[in-house]
Amino acid sequence: MSVLYDVEEEKKYTYAKKINCTNCGAQFQDLRLLNGKLRRKEPDMDLRPRFQFVDSLKYGVTACPFCGFAAPVKSFERLTSLQQKRIREKITSQFMQREPLSGETIDYATAMGQYELALVCAMAMEVPLSEQAHLCLQLSWLIRGRLEEADAEPGLLEEDLYKQLQEKEERYYRQAYDSLSKAFTQEDFPICGMDQSTFDYLLAVMSFHFKEYDLAVRYCGNVVQEKGISAKLKDKALMLKDEILAEKKASEEA
Repeated sequence: MSVLYDVEEEKKYTYAKKINCTNCGAQFQDLRLLNGKLRRKEPDMDLRPRFQFVDSLKYGVTACPFCGFAAPVKSFERLTSLQQKRIREKITSQFMQREPLSGETIDYATAMGQYELALVCAMAMEVPLSEQAHLCLQLSWLIRGRLEEADAEPGLLEEDLYKQLQEKEERYYRQAYDSLSKAFTQEDFPICGMDQSTFDYLLAVMSFHFKEYDLAVRYCGNVVQEKGISAKLKDKALMLKDEILAEKKASEEA
């Protein structure tokens, strides 16, 4: 079987960009996507984005190899003086310099390392809980992508590593779910760029994953009853609700 994403094909959608670190001032090369060339595919049930030829998530974080500051691309240049102080005290003081990115693509292992560093930085900066949760969710999606790549190319990962990644994916997904549920009661919308209906749908999918059937049905109901939302999202919520009720019934009869 062929690999899920072909490296030579992926190179057509990336470019190198010189970045000046917002924290330490060092200059380094980051890899970015030519977003205008990307061709969107149907997302996963839990809204994980999919594109033809490239997993966009691998390019979602910028990480300075000199000081250890890492953050989502869109927020890397927005660093307050207080956040900078926290990064320098909690991250840079203990960080061992890494080799800057080279080549024309980013592999899953490298991307995971950058996201994990971004999560540590987010915690150090004490950013809103929803932003930390979103990084956890993206990390779980990244691991899912890495496992799919391994499924497409048998032998790519050793069996023990494959199982470890499955467990890690589940841990980050759980952490994301718990934190998003908490953020729902503490923060105003939009949260993670989502309006309330989209957020309700995401929580419905995640609670269904963790077999919290009644809660999942309630979230679906919130979406269906909301006025002015897209017909596509409402249809997805209705189909999800039917699936939840069917599984709940099967589990009760087992």
